[in-house]
Amino acid sequence: MQAESQKINILMVDDSPTNLLALEAVLQAPDRNLVRAASGDEALRYLLDTDVAVILLDVFMPGIDGLQTAELIRGREKSRDIPIIFLTADSSGNRNIARGYSLGAVDYILKPIDPDILRSKVAVFVELFKKTEEIKRQAELLHEKNIELENANLQRLGKLIDLGQELAAERDPRQVLEKFCGAARDIIGAEHAGVGVLAENGKSLRYFCHCDECVIGDEALTSPQASEDLLDRLLAEGRPLRLSEGAGTLEAAHLSSPQVSMQSFLGSPILSPAHAYGWLYLSNKLDADEFSEADERLAVTLATQVAASYENARLYAEAQRHASELQQEVTERKLAEEARARLLIREQAARAEAERANRTKDEFLATLSHELRTPLTAILGWTHLIRGGNLDDAMMTRALETIERNARAQSQLIDDLLDVSRIITGKLMLDLRPVELASIIEATIDTVRPVAEAKSIRVRPALRTSHCVVSGDPARLQQVVWNLFSNAVKFTPEGGSVEVGLTCDERRVELEVRDTGQGISQDFLPYIFDRFRQADGTTTRKHGGLGLGLAIVRHLVELHHGTISAHSDGDGKGAIFTLSLPLASAAPDGGDGEAGEEQQQAEAAPAALATVDGKEAQQQPSPVQSDVLGGLRILIVDDEADTRELVQEVLARQGAEVRASRSAAEALRMLAAWNPDLLISDIGMPVEDGYELIKQVRAFDAEHHGQIPAVALTAYAGAEDHRRALAAGFQTHLAKPIVPKALIETVVRVAGRATAIDA
Repeated sequence: MQAESQKINILMVDDSPTNLLALEAVLQAPDRNLVRAASGDEALRYLLDTDVAVILLDVFMPGIDGLQTAELIRGREKSRDIPIIFLTADSSGNRNIARGYSLGAVDYILKPIDPDILRSKVAVFVELFKKTEEIKRQAELLHEKNIELENANLQRLGKLIDLGQELAAERDPRQVLEKFCGAARDIIGAEHAGVGVLAENGKSLRYFCHCDECVIGDEALTSPQASEDLLDRLLAEGRPLRLSEGAGTLEAAHLSSPQVSMQSFLGSPILSPAHAYGWLYLSNKLDADEFSEADERLAVTLATQVAASYENARLYAEAQRHASELQQEVTERKLAEEARARLLIREQAARAEAERANRTKDEFLATLSHELRTPLTAILGWTHLIRGGNLDDAMMTRALETIERNARAQSQLIDDLLDVSRIITGKLMLDLRPVELASIIEATIDTVRPVAEAKSIRVRPALRTSHCVVSGDPARLQQVVWNLFSNAVKFTPEGGSVEVGLTCDERRVELEVRDTGQGISQDFLPYIFDRFRQADGTTTRKHGGLGLGLAIVRHLVELHHGTISAHSDGDGKGAIFTLSLPLASAAPDGGDGEAGEEQQQAEAAPAALATVDGKEAQQQPSPVQSDVLGGLRILIVDDEADTRELVQEVLARQGAEVRASRSAAEALRMLAAWNPDLLISDIGMPVEDGYELIKQVRAFDAEHHGQIPAVALTAYAGAEDHRRALAAGFQTHLAKPIVPKALIETVVRVAGRATAIDA
């Protein structure tokens, strides 16, 4: 039943407080909660989370009127069935009345309202709501009861299975009956239980057990727990018997032993295919006045089970067969559990792989931001300085060289991204023609040689043949060879060497690029050609790039029906890349639609407009030269020479005294020796990054510059990077590419200079 404290909600909607007060006075009752709403909007908000028995709705209201409110109420799943009684003072509004009923109104009452009529109509819906809620509660109680019964049946089933397994292991018939008797009493829930088996003559008892006692012979019939009349009836009728004192069936049985104390009785014969040769009885249900039909069915099941177990104990061969069936069941369950365990292992492996892929994606996006913003810093910074018009000829030449160098670097990054996009979408095409591979190798060596010579790296070509003609796309083959050569030079330290070998036989040509560089770890070697994978994706990595070059190389080689492999003995032991391509005479026909003379390469994506913090670069004016930072000592830390020079020049033009260092260790030494007023540090640097530097600086006391203002200057420009920089100890975070005006404003703010910057 509904609790006394739970009241029924009645929603009254009227823009007039006087009308609401009148309705409340008429409908007030202890079991009701009268809810006021001054508008349709207020009523709709209330109905979002609350059930009501009936809605009294004024037709004419400001905003959305009653009819519109009713339409919205009917449009919601939660409130569409709530009864609505319209209240109106317009007695001539037949059109409104018709529309109100079309919207599902249950009544239409004209004002002034007759209190008795209103009370009686509302009472109908209150009672209907009560009955509906009562039906819901009864349904919930029935559901809970069904769950309880289901759980009880499951427990019984479990006990039944356990009992069957226990009895199947027994070889002594008396032990079978003794264990069965106690278990049957517990499973069905009776005060007493007994089981008896007739001898071979079908008249006398061979065994009789009741509860924990088991005897042999007819003396068992003197037990007070059951009537001999009932047991004989079970054997004679061969069907279950259920009697109770409450139903009057126990007295109607005309028992010959009135001294037996029984309130309820349940018995089932133990049957063989031919006849009944025993019985199971239970008396006095523990948790009820009588045994149920479910108990009766379970007793039949138990009787059948003990019959099988008894026969199994008596006939060893049948016992072996029964044990084999149980073993088969156990085996199937075990196999199912093992299958679930294997499925769980596969699921865990798949989850780990998904998490690894997600981490790889995040690392790549961070690296992409860094690699794109780093050259933009130099390009946009020097562009702003050039626009200022204060550079001499030497500085102008240096600015243009820096812009060109970084623009080419960024162009290469964009080309790699476009190639990967074409690879993923299957749009990378080849223009096949006969190509002399040796000439491509020689041209590429000439291109890479200046970079190698700058690092004192010896390039030793060993082209044993110059007549290795393959069927390929010259531009793409040159891209493959250039990637292999430039990687070898990039990862080889100063003073190392790069060997290039070319051999061919009657079917294939093989190119080998061997370097004495840092090598490849054995853990990373299997993933060397995967997209977006780099051996070092941290902010302390020594080498730039997106980790796309070798993935592009592998795809291009496979489009040429070739193979490529990598080998390294480990870190610091160099690497060997081996490229194998079929000769033109041995190359397979290009019938797969991926290559051909009529195929054209995908069009390059249009260049994107460089932006700074969401604004076009050209919208940022260059600051004029001034003395706004005069007397301020600033230490710059960045491993990129172009960035160091740009920042130094911008700040020096504003009167600051600027010094620069290219590593965290050098910055710490300069911090102690020079006593700067402000620290500007890059985040992504080799060996020790900006986070490690600021950690060491903040570990100093105030006298040793532990509290020096610091600005994080980085191409890692995500929101998480900003939060991490502030948490590490920086006062602010400035993302690359750098706008000189924004840099100066940041320095002025962090240094506490109140002077405004001339725009």
